Amino acid sequence: MKKRMVTLILALLLALSLTGCGSRDTAKDSENAGIGTQSTDDASTLPDTAQDRPVTDAPMMVMVDNTLYQSAGEVSTVEGRCGNMDGEITSQTASGTDAPTENDQSNFGTGYGYQRMGDTLEVLIDGQWIVFRPITDSDV
Repeated sequence: MKKRMVTLILALLLALSLTGCGSRDTAKDSENAGIGTQSTDDASTLPDTAQDRPVTDAPMMVMVDNTLYQSAGEVSTVEGRCGNMDGEITSQTASGTDAPTENDQSNFGTGYGYQRMGDTLEVLIDGQWIVFRPITDSDV
């Protein structure tokens, strides 16, 4: 009888742990439709995990190592990344429409960690890794 109870408890714990992994946040899915830019249309419904995130229609930009990067709204597909950040966004432009002019500065908020991935920069925003590509002279 004891063995059966232990087996039942372990099976219940396993089932509970698996349901936590499979949950899906549909509110978060609707947020992702606008990744890459910030719109004033749905500003009141978006949770803000970073400090002082301005709400604008400008593309999200960040400067790291004197290179300006811009997001096109692409979510990274990289799996199994290391947990160490290469840096963190520590300052923000005065206006959400201005391009960053200092290293570790963005136009969308502070407190976000980032990792370098070859030629791109990936920034962890609201639990998702967003890909930022360097802005070249041909982009301007």
